[in-house]
Amino acid sequence: MADKLKTEDLVLLVAIAASMAAGILLPSFGIIFEPYLLVWLGLLLFLNLIRLNLHDLASTFRKPARLAVLSVVKLVALPLLMYFVTKAVYEPLAVPVLLLSGIATGLGAPFVINVVEKSKKLPLVVGMVIVTSLGVPIVLPSLVYLLLGGSSKFEIPIGNMIFLLSVALFIPIAAGWFTKRQWPTIAQKVDKRSFPVSIVLVSLINLGVFADFSDLFFKEPGFALVNITAAFVLFAAYGVIGYIAGSIKHRGKDNAEKRDLGIVGLIAMTYVNNSLVVVFASQFFGTDVAALAAFYNLPYYALILILKVLVKQESHKDFTKVR
Repeated sequence: MADKLKTEDLVLLVAIAASMAAGILLPSFGIIFEPYLLVWLGLLLFLNLIRLNLHDLASTFRKPARLAVLSVVKLVALPLLMYFVTKAVYEPLAVPVLLLSGIATGLGAPFVINVVEKSKKLPLVVGMVIVTSLGVPIVLPSLVYLLLGGSSKFEIPIGNMIFLLSVALFIPIAAGWFTKRQWPTIAQKVDKRSFPVSIVLVSLINLGVFADFSDLFFKEPGFALVNITAAFVLFAAYGVIGYIAGSIKHRGKDNAEKRDLGIVGLIAMTYVNNSLVVVFASQFFGTDVAALAAFYNLPYYALILILKVLVKQESHKDFTKVR
């Protein structure tokens, strides 16, 4: 099992690095895949929901307290905090940071939780994807209006956002449920073979995103560096806030449970739907605003393996304490 995990980690690392480099160096090839970003994300979501137990998902919604807390932090507290901090530190990035921080938990988050831990908390992650995706078309435009005074330059395309989310989120969920219900044997086979296909989809996403912003690396390297640095800083800030929000200890929760919930919070805050921001920000706000969301793909995928190592270390500590 250890050798298998090492092989999978190496494949994932090579695929991420190669697809990012190819998108930057061969933009005419990578751009072919850019119009279908949400299709690749939807397929990635389908593959990683095929193992989801819908009864467990329903239980998450029957006891919604933690889901509600995490959703409020994700959609309201986090974007407000990040916006005002960024405005004080480096104002030109305030609006891109607001859009990225206020977007929903990403369609790739179930893939990440499966890669990092194969956690029993997958239903909570999926619940965050659903709740924040339903809430973001209302909450994010309201925050933009409140903070920017309703400037027409930064109006959020609500109808467009709802359509994109519906296509990329609810179709994969329905397809996963239908497949498990009608063809359980096929669903099991798909689940067992989901990792290599997921790697291909992640590579296609990276190709499309980095090809679209390839020119910035060569024509505006300073601008690209600022946005890349900001992306890593934001990832770290989201992770810390998410872990704290997720692991607030409730009565009766042991340390291992607290850690698992913290990891869910971390993933829910850091693995956001930045590709959706890229899609609508490029169309409505321009490259300067969309660049941060695009470069967020660097920490988004590059740090999965580091996160996996950290989670293993924490699991080992918990196991040692129990012994």
